Amino acid sequence: MRKKTFFIFEGKNLAYALAKKLLLLGNEVYYISKDYSNLEVLDGLKAYHSSFELIHQDATESSWVQNLDINKQVGALIVLSEEDSLNFVVCWLLRQFFTKVRILSLVNNTENEFMFEELDVDILTPTSWMEKLIESSINYENITDFFNPYMDKISIFEVQIEEKDSSCNKILKDIALPKDSIIGIIVKYDDSITVPHGDTIIEKDDKLIIFAKKEDVQKIKEILK
Repeated sequence: MRKKTFFIFEGKNLAYALAKKLLLLGNEVYYISKDYSNLEVLDGLKAYHSSFELIHQDATESSWVQNLDINKQVGALIVLSEEDSLNFVVCWLLRQFFTKVRILSLVNNTENEFMFEELDVDILTPTSWMEKLIESSINYENITDFFNPYMDKISIFEVQIEEKDSSCNKILKDIALPKDSIIGIIVKYDDSITVPHGDTIIEKDDKLIIFAKKEDVQKIKEILK
């Protein structure tokens, strides 16, 4: 797999997990934030990854953005602040100077999605981020593992439900999954997303996104299928 360069702007825990995974895959990562507390969270990665750089900078300064060196093979520019207003300004500036580079942004309020879409920015929202990652054009064998910072212990995997399966048309709370396993998201036949609860019915063509310990994966598949 060809190694790429990624620029991550702002964010804290999600930025740490993403940077860690990208680095473990052998990529070069730059993390940019104007907040020292954010930089401190990610600083620990520098001790283990020489291809990781921290930059204390306000990414809303157009002169700095304009001079950003992205001549290398860039995988994406990724904006992860918890403030949509900040994310939008950074995305807008990036798009002014880098028209052909892929930009992804966290959008915390779904009402703001249209603004980012007008900038040709790929959107990650709290309810749709898993779907976006699964469908992402970043080509990794398992896109869920790509964003799983604990992949050595925990698996995030998908099970497609067919009519003949034992779990089809069953209520979620009646399915006895192993302890510490959870069906976190259901992607419906029309690609809509449901966050299930105990009374949710598992239906034909549902795609279940499941979080579980690695040793329980096969058992869960047997229970559901």
